[in-house]
Amino acid sequence: MTGTVVRPPGVSGGPAGADTAVAAVRPHLVSFETGSFVRPVRRMVWEPVPHPLPPPSPVARRLLVVGSDTDLAVRLASRLGADVCAPGREPEHGDWDGIVDLNVTGVPYRLGGGEWRDALARTTRVVRRRYASWQAESRADRCCYVAVTHLGGLMGYDDGPIETPLGGIWAGFAKCLPRELPNLAVKVLDVDSADPDGLAGLLESELAAWDLFEIGYRRGVRHALTALPSPEPPPRLDLDTGDLVLISGGARGVGFALARGLAERFGCRVVVTGRDELPAADWLTLPDDRYDAHRRARIAAARTADALRETRAALKRESELRQVAANLAAAERDGLRIAYEACDCVRQEQVDALFARLPAPAAVVHNAGIDLPTRLDRKTPEEVVRTVEVKVSGFASLTRAVLATPERRAALKVFCNVGSLAGRMGGMIGQIDYAAGNEALSRLGFWARNTYGLPTQTLCWPTWERLGVIANYDAAVRYVSTLDPAEGVRRWIDELRSGGTGEVMFIGQVGGALVPTQLRGFWLFTGHPDLPRLHGLAHFLGEVEDFLPFRSLRGSIVHRPGSHPCLADFTVDGRPALPVSVLLEQACSVADWVVPPGWPLQHLASVHDIRIHPSALILDGGRFTTSAVGEMTEEGWTVHVTITAADGAVAGSMRLLYQPEPPEIPPLPPTPAPAPPAVKTYDGGRLAWSGLVLGTAADPLPVVTAADLWTTPFPPAHGIAPAALEAAVRAAGPVTGDLLTIDRIVPRPGAQHVDRLLPVEGGWAGSRAGEPVLFIARVERGS
Repeated sequence: MTGTVVRPPGVSGGPAGADTAVAAVRPHLVSFETGSFVRPVRRMVWEPVPHPLPPPSPVARRLLVVGSDTDLAVRLASRLGADVCAPGREPEHGDWDGIVDLNVTGVPYRLGGGEWRDALARTTRVVRRRYASWQAESRADRCCYVAVTHLGGLMGYDDGPIETPLGGIWAGFAKCLPRELPNLAVKVLDVDSADPDGLAGLLESELAAWDLFEIGYRRGVRHALTALPSPEPPPRLDLDTGDLVLISGGARGVGFALARGLAERFGCRVVVTGRDELPAADWLTLPDDRYDAHRRARIAAARTADALRETRAALKRESELRQVAANLAAAERDGLRIAYEACDCVRQEQVDALFARLPAPAAVVHNAGIDLPTRLDRKTPEEVVRTVEVKVSGFASLTRAVLATPERRAALKVFCNVGSLAGRMGGMIGQIDYAAGNEALSRLGFWARNTYGLPTQTLCWPTWERLGVIANYDAAVRYVSTLDPAEGVRRWIDELRSGGTGEVMFIGQVGGALVPTQLRGFWLFTGHPDLPRLHGLAHFLGEVEDFLPFRSLRGSIVHRPGSHPCLADFTVDGRPALPVSVLLEQACSVADWVVPPGWPLQHLASVHDIRIHPSALILDGGRFTTSAVGEMTEEGWTVHVTITAADGAVAGSMRLLYQPEPPEIPPLPPTPAPAPPAVKTYDGGRLAWSGLVLGTAADPLPVVTAADLWTTPFPPAHGIAPAALEAAVRAAGPVTGDLLTIDRIVPRPGAQHVDRLLPVEGGWAGSRAGEPVLFIARVERGS
C-alpha cells in the first residue's frame, strides 16, 4: 500500500507525527500511514438483543441439508424439500443453490470428543463442491449457506447450559465465507431446541430474510448480537513470584511477548510450549549470516520439485525453532524465569505428562494455533480439520488436565483463550478454517464457564504489528489496523488480572478490504469511530443486485420525495427531483466499491463526460439503479457509471478516474471575477431550487453538512461540495431540453466544503479559505 496518506477531515490517529496527513479526496477512502499501520484498539463486548424479522428477500431454490445426526437431517430435509448429506448418505453430485448445515447439532458434546472432525470434513467437501459455481456467481440473490448451532438461542452469550459448543466451528466458518465468495448470503442460526418441526419453521422464515450474520431464537424470540464499547476492567487478582503461568504455543510471537511481560512485571515463572524438542543442531544458534548461507546451500542441493518443497518446509520449521532458541536465550540473559517444554497440546497424553511434572498453574493461556492462508477450494478436508484441531482439541486437552485434580482447579485463577477477530467478524481470504477454530474457542469458553465454573475468558485480537501468526502482512493490514505489541501486552495482562470471564474483542481501524455483504452482516456494531464511514459506505449502496469484486457492482436505492432535506430542495418541471449533486454523489459512492485488485490506495482524480437527463431525475418511482464497471486504462483505474430511474430511463452517466495521488486543478486568477448573482429559478426553465439546503447563490456558498442533507443517524459525508455543484448548474442558464452536460469535475482534498465558486477559464473554480479545491469544467445545456 503506497501513496499519499489519507484520513477524513478532523480524524487523527497513528504514531506521533502522523497527523500531518492530507485528507482524502473521497472522505471514506481511508487507509493507514504507509510507514505504520498501528492504531490504538477499542475494547468491545457482544451481547444478544431482540431483533425483528426483516421483510422477505428469498435467495436459494434448491437446498442441501448437511448433518451428523442422520435422523434430524432427513426429517428436516423432508420438511424443506431438500437433499440430504449425512453419515452414509453423502451425494457425489448436486447443483444446490444453498446449504443448511446442521453440523453436530443434535449430537451431545463430550469434552475431547472427536465427532466434529468427520462433520467438518463433510462440510468442507460439500462447500468445495459448490465453491467454483458460487465464486463465479455475480447475482446477490442466488446462493446461501446457513449454519445451525445449538448454543441455547443466544449464541452462547448467557449463563445457561450449552448443548453443543462446537457449533462455534461452523459459526466462524460461515462468517468468513463471504471473504472468498462475496455473493454468498450467509447466516448463523442459533436455536434453543433441535426439534425438527420447530427448526424447519425457523429455517423457512430465515431462508427468506437476509439481514445479519448471527441470529438466535430463545423461547420464540428472535435475537441478534450487538457490539458495545466496554471500559478496561479493574484488577481483581494478582500474580506473583510463587505463581506458574502455562502458555501453549507461547515460545514465539504474541505468546512469548506475553511471557516476557508477565515475567518482567510479576517475577512469576512462565512455561511456554512448542510441538518439538529443541534439537542439538549447529544451525539452531548460527549467526544469521551463516544460517543464510546454510539455507541457500540446502535449497541449491534440492534436485526435484518434491525435494525442493520438502526442503522449504524443513527450513521454515528450522527458522521457527531458531526464533524459539533466540527468545529463550534473550530471556535467560535478562534473568527472566521463562522455560520451554516440548508439548503438543493436541495430544492429551503429552499435556497430562506436562501437568504431572509442573506445579499446578495459576493461569493457563491457550495460545497455540496455525494459519495456512489458502482459499478453501485449495485446501483438503484434512488440512481444514488440522487447523481447527489445534484450537479445539488443544482447549479440550488443557481443560481436562486442569479438571483432573481438585488441587489444579483450586490453584487456577484464570484460563485464557487466545481468539481472533477472524473468528468474531470473519478473517481475510484464506482464513476460513482459522476463523472456525478461533470462533470455536469463544463458544468452548462459554461452555467451560457455564458447565464447570472455570474462570474462562476469550480475547479476540487483531493482527499484532509484525508479530505472531501473520502469513501475509501486506494483505492483513488492508482488513484492519494492527496492534502495537506493547499495548497488546498491557491489555492482555489487564484482562488476566481482571479475572473476567466471557469474550472480549479488541479492534482498531477498519481498512478498505470490504465486500458489501460484510456491512449487512454486522449492522448492529455500535460505539466505534468508524461507524459513520461504514454507514456512509452503505447509504447509496442500497440493495446489491450484482457484484463482481474488482470488476462491477449494481445496486438499487429508493429516494422518496421529501424523506430527506436534500430530496425536498429541487424540482424538475415543478415536480420533486433528485438534485444533480446527489446524483453525482451516488455515482461516486457506488464506483468507490469497484476497486483494482489488492485494494491499492487511490484518490478520485476526476469525473468526466457527465450527462444528466433532468426528466429522469423526477422522483416518481423513487428507485434508482446504479451500475458501475471498472477497468484499468492508460490514464489509471477507470469506472464507468450509469444511473437509471425506475422506468429504465437513464438519469445520468459518467466516467470516474482514480489515481494514487491527489489531482491538480487550475489556480485561481489573480483578480477573480465576481460570482453570478443569486437566482432561485429561471423564467421558462425546467429546473428550480428552493434554497432549503443547497442555496441559491455562488458567493458566498452556504455551509452544507451531511446532517443538513440527510436525516439518518449516520448521514453520508459528501465528497464534492453539493452547493457548489448546484450553483454551477444554475449558472449554465435555463435548461429547455432534456440533457445537461458537465465536461469534467476535478476535486482536491477539501472539496467537500467550498466557500466560493468563481468563474475561471473553461469553467468554475471552487475555493476553500482562498485555496482552489474544486474545478468544474463547461456546464452546458443540451437539447
